[in-house]
Amino acid sequence: VLGSVSGALLAVGVTYIPELLSPQQTSLAISVVYGAFSVAMVFVTSIGKFVADTLDWHVAMYGTLTFAVLICGALVAFMPRAGQTDEPATFREQAGLLREPSIITGMLIFLFGVGSVYVFYGYVTPYLEQVLGMGTVEASTTLMAYGVFCLISNILGGWIDARFGMKALLVTFVLQAAALLGLFAVGGTMPLALVFVFILALLMYLFSVSCITHFMDVARSRHPKSMVLASSVEPMAFNVGISFGTAVGGAVVSSVGIAYVGAVGAVFSLVAWALTLVTIKLARWERKRTMAQA
Repeated sequence: VLGSVSGALLAVGVTYIPELLSPQQTSLAISVVYGAFSVAMVFVTSIGKFVADTLDWHVAMYGTLTFAVLICGALVAFMPRAGQTDEPATFREQAGLLREPSIITGMLIFLFGVGSVYVFYGYVTPYLEQVLGMGTVEASTTLMAYGVFCLISNILGGWIDARFGMKALLVTFVLQAAALLGLFAVGGTMPLALVFVFILALLMYLFSVSCITHFMDVARSRHPKSMVLASSVEPMAFNVGISFGTAVGGAVVSSVGIAYVGAVGAVFSLVAWALTLVTIKLARWERKRTMAQA
């Protein structure tokens, strides 16, 4: 239930951005929203782990409840009461977006792009403790640092999208594959292994903003009543990618061992690279088709 809420929160947050800010600020704003998400997933998760290990896991849950109540109050106080999101649309009017070829391939980018990282990150704590030999405090501190790099990754993702668009992802996924292969190659060698871990954190979210901008651009130009659905596609695809990568990671860990998660993740990154190339070409074809029809 909590997992389903996280995706809905992202969708709502991104949907309101065009109503709160100008188009020139959209990419940066999306990156800030996803930066907050990555901090929660990594930085705050490590705090929760530390609290649960040193005090009691119930304390961590009470802390979560307190934050949830405070955020609900802030939403009621500050979110706009009316806007474009109030325009009604039937499911059929929105569902046409999901038939666009570049939307389908864009969703697959998340399946393999996010999956490539979560093959490793889904088991990052046992990796730090078993492969790199860290204790509980060291692992929690490393996860906090990982969260800082993820926040930087989100901010960089907005900057990159504003200047280069999806073309930058052709470089991002090659670097991501190289980082995962490096993680596999160095094994438990310290501090080199930690360097590759943090490089991977820096690359982890670079592609998110470009993909969601693509989803919303397609909706805006060809399916204007599906803007809410467009903002929901990314969280949905992201969470599916997490599940996919974690499941594959579990199969790898239970069969050949945790040391091989980097090698498998690198293969997924290269698949995401190929899907990015296909998405870019499809988007160009769709734009030409729209112009011809106009």
